[in-house]
Amino acid sequence: MSTSSFGLVNWLILAGYILAVSVVGSLFYRSKTSSREFFLGGRGMKAIPVAISLVAADMSAITYMGAPAWTFRHNMELVWCSWSYLLAAPIVIFLFMPFYSRFKFYTAYEYLERRFDLKTRLMGGAIFLLLRGSHVAIVIYAPSLVLSLITGMPLAGCVLIMGVCTTLYTTLGGMKAVIWTDVMQFTMLIGGLVMVGWLSVSHVPGGVHTVFQVASEAGRLHLFNFSTDLTQTTTFWATAIGGGFMALSTLGTDQAYLQRYFTTSSLRQGQWSILLDAIIIVPVSLVLYLAGPTLYTFYHFHPAALKDLPSSDAILPFFVVTELGGWFSGLVVGSIFAASMAVMSAGINSLTTVSTMDFYKRLIRPNCSDAETVLVGRTGTIAWGAIATMGALFAHRLGPIINAFNMINSFLGGPILGIFLLGMLTRRTRGTGAILGATAGLMSVSLLAWKSDQTLELLDLQGKHMGTLAPDPGEQIDNVLTRNGRALVLATRDGKVSGRWLELRYAPEILTYAFPDVTRATSESNPA
Repeated sequence: MSTSSFGLVNWLILAGYILAVSVVGSLFYRSKTSSREFFLGGRGMKAIPVAISLVAADMSAITYMGAPAWTFRHNMELVWCSWSYLLAAPIVIFLFMPFYSRFKFYTAYEYLERRFDLKTRLMGGAIFLLLRGSHVAIVIYAPSLVLSLITGMPLAGCVLIMGVCTTLYTTLGGMKAVIWTDVMQFTMLIGGLVMVGWLSVSHVPGGVHTVFQVASEAGRLHLFNFSTDLTQTTTFWATAIGGGFMALSTLGTDQAYLQRYFTTSSLRQGQWSILLDAIIIVPVSLVLYLAGPTLYTFYHFHPAALKDLPSSDAILPFFVVTELGGWFSGLVVGSIFAASMAVMSAGINSLTTVSTMDFYKRLIRPNCSDAETVLVGRTGTIAWGAIATMGALFAHRLGPIINAFNMINSFLGGPILGIFLLGMLTRRTRGTGAILGATAGLMSVSLLAWKSDQTLELLDLQGKHMGTLAPDPGEQIDNVLTRNGRALVLATRDGKVSGRWLELRYAPEILTYAFPDVTRATSESNPA
């Protein structure tokens, strides 16, 4: 991709946006603020801004870029993961929220100590730190990857720009800065999304009718998969039901979300914020996932235009920069940054809250002053921002970005959800039993993942079968790149990345590879 496509005007738009968000967030800085104000925004927020902030928490660049990339390569089956929030929201509204509203918690894990014991609280807090910390790292990586690909800047430099700017205003402004910049960034995100949707359809000969016809014939609009095969990752049961449990875990036990509820002025306002969040996510996610089939249709008529695509995860910004150009590039890349800065700011704020309240104030300095608590919170924000920024440099090892966090969440989200449900729905369970159950659940999921078959079916863009590829013992296949009639298989074994060549029947411009019934596309790329 030519770096000249992203010119001075686009740089000014992007830089101006990042500067504006940093300034707005920093305006909430108060030198003498309370812990209640810094961590919970004074508990005076209304439902609408909190709901928008909750939606922004789900619309990072992982979704903004990953959803179109997924449907460009596969189909619409994964959209049920987003729509499953409608199933989880009523449970959170009527079961979890009344429990939390009885007490003025700073973190959800305070409830675990009240219901079970200290070790359960610490375990819940530790799982959250691992889960959300990895999520924030991925959130930084995704837009930084885009900026690196379209400008030629080193990935490490892009990661630093993203991490430092977001950490700065989050440290200064606290939770109010997080919520109100979320509102600002959600507006930017929706503007970019609507523009891409409209312009991408207008670039397809025949418009919507052609998109529907071509994408349908290629299977890109396939929505329902009722297969009971456990090796398929996007069946209705896995995405709607499994996604529903992940959504329940996120909405009901994830501090990054709960902390937003805790900022509302009443139980009713908190419940309304959850309901509005679930409702808004449905149309927004639908538009995002439909962008993939639209782009697939465009490149169906212009396959040669894909020759410089550096990564299939970058298909959306690649289209914007190479086909739309002009100031649209700056706006869309800015909206990608907007999505991820919103999630990162909330993430490191919640990580700091758990570190401060569940560990520092509970174990180290139980009687520390309010001023010391705020100081520790600001210091923790800087520390977590630095940790997440460093972690972002290794996020590429998790595979396609749309599934990177889901992969982590599927291991850790279930056990913590189980602990909360045991506490709320039973009276006899004790802390030790809850921890043992969570450990058993984690071991079961790990065993299933270890035993899962990773055989890949090699296809071209039209679905023509080109062969089968199976990993060597102890190997994890990460990517497949094609060049000059051969495929370079990139794989990880014992933490080390290796590559081996595979001869193809012919040299396609696009090679797709698939786990059974799931197709993944990668562009022709120079492995060197």
